[in-house]
Amino acid sequence: QNSPATTDDTLHSTFRDTKMAERTDDGTQPDWLRSPQPTTYNATDAAATLEAAAGDVEAASSSLPFLQKIQYLAGIASLILSPISIVLVAMWASSLGGVSWAEGDAKRVFNWHPILMVSGYALMNVGVLIFRTSGTSSYQSSLSTINGTSAVAYPDSRNGKKRGIMKTIHGSIWVIVFLVGIVAMLAVTKSHNDAISGYIANLYSFHSWVGVTVLSLFTLQFLVGILSFGGFLSGSSRLGNPTLMEIHKYTGTYIHILVTATIMLGIQEKEGFVNCSYTVDSPDLFPISNYGKIPDTCKISHGLGIVILAMGVCTTLALAKFPVL
Repeated sequence: QNSPATTDDTLHSTFRDTKMAERTDDGTQPDWLRSPQPTTYNATDAAATLEAAAGDVEAASSSLPFLQKIQYLAGIASLILSPISIVLVAMWASSLGGVSWAEGDAKRVFNWHPILMVSGYALMNVGVLIFRTSGTSSYQSSLSTINGTSAVAYPDSRNGKKRGIMKTIHGSIWVIVFLVGIVAMLAVTKSHNDAISGYIANLYSFHSWVGVTVLSLFTLQFLVGILSFGGFLSGSSRLGNPTLMEIHKYTGTYIHILVTATIMLGIQEKEGFVNCSYTVDSPDLFPISNYGKIPDTCKISHGLGIVILAMGVCTTLALAKFPVL
């Protein structure tokens, strides 16, 4: 007597042979019994497909370097404008009587405030652009990973040693800017509380309110950066805490924009005290014809304001993150 296993094998074999012997009316096997035909590849079609894909990649990569070059040039332009802003603010302070730190000379003591604030802003500009202009930012590193072409544009994006040097410079600049900001605020306090020159109210203007707010945000950003990425805490690196790093980069750009706006508000407020207006005896329909009547001091401050605005625009563009298209 056959075992159950043997019987099952026999039945399966018989069923298979019967089905394989089946034929349709035209003498061919049913479709479901036919063996699948091997896929054939046309070499010409395959080459065309690869060429089209390569063209798409090349088109995408060729557009990226253009954006990167624009960002790079914007960063360089902003760095060039930085020392120009320092020269202009020094000229402005000189036209306002120069500087002093003596009691009874409040106006000249105050002139330290715009000099130090603009100088600190120029240094801050260098600090926030140091990674982008050196080609060592994490954004450029990600572009080098996604797009092979951009790796040529930023060969140092993965250079850990060079990035470490840039990080040290970045942190050192922010320390200097923080100290410069403190002295600039002391200059305002000293000039407004001079018993000999006469007392002046503090924090009465919109510029002062915005300034204190921005300075507080700057201080918070500075402390978080030093503690989180300066080696004082465990895991203090952009790789160890990527979320905090992204927040740090976002708030840094945001604060730079706020500082730009605050400085322009300060220039406008000071121009109000200087009185930049001029007298006209007929409708001033062509103001450009009366350009010569604007006081020289105000022409300098106007130029300073335009330079500060241009620095803000260029730096913001240089720090932007454009998507890979």
